[in-house]
Amino acid sequence: MHRLSASSLELKGAAARGQGMTTTPSFLTRTVIVAVLALLTSAPVTVASSRSSKERAIRLCVNDERRARGLVPLQYDADLSRAARLHADDMRNQGFFDHQDPQGRGPSERVALFTDRFFGAGENIYAGPRTASAACLDWMASPGHRANFLEPDYRFFGTGFAAGGRWGTYWVQDFAYAPEAADAQQ
Repeated sequence: MHRLSASSLELKGAAARGQGMTTTPSFLTRTVIVAVLALLTSAPVTVASSRSSKERAIRLCVNDERRARGLVPLQYDADLSRAARLHADDMRNQGFFDHQDPQGRGPSERVALFTDRFFGAGENIYAGPRTASAACLDWMASPGHRANFLEPDYRFFGTGFAAGGRWGTYWVQDFAYAPEAADAQQ
């Protein structure tokens, strides 16, 4: 469901005061058509853009924290982000909050749905904070979540965000070791 904000349909200047125009059925019909077209064409772009910007803000936060401590920044991985988004969407849509989803999959199993390049995954999840900076601060204040941010052997990560559902927001980070580490383990 998309919401159209009142400001996006607001008429400016003379049009708002009704000057220089008449309120004929054809004018009203055109106004409704323009509003519907704005809803259908603009809302998905705004939602996607907002989601991507929130995910990017979390990635920047993680790498800022790592750089501040002399650690190598993590590389963004699209497959890890797909797994993180899947989990954020599932938690929102199915009303749960856990590292294990209702199908019994943990972080490593969800990552394996998208790639076989990694042999393990760490994960941070959070529900409820309204901003990426609030999520980042809270994760850094939690020893277990902070450990994932600062794990020196992690080399890749992806982020997921979903809005709505029981807690309003769902944030997910998936972390992985370098693929060559997987080869050394076998």
